[in-house]
Amino acid sequence: MRASLDLRTGPETAAVAAALRPEVEAGVPKVALEMSSAGERLRFEMEADDIVSLRAALNSFLGWAACAQQVAENGD
Repeated sequence: MRASLDLRTGPETAAVAAALRPEVEAGVPKVALEMSSAGERLRFEMEADDIVSLRAALNSFLGWAACAQQVAENGD
């Protein structure tokens, strides 16, 4: 199972990437993942053993990205 996720993070891309980097480096069980940035976008490539693991990783990274984006934009 594979998924690619592109997030438009705007001028906060570096801050969001820095916030998520420890999670990417620590890894997620049963999921191989990579994060890259291009301009004002973050891209995640995920490959999982099964659909359940892929869904869990996507949910986690979407939630973490949304939180990091809000903090970077508003400081809260």
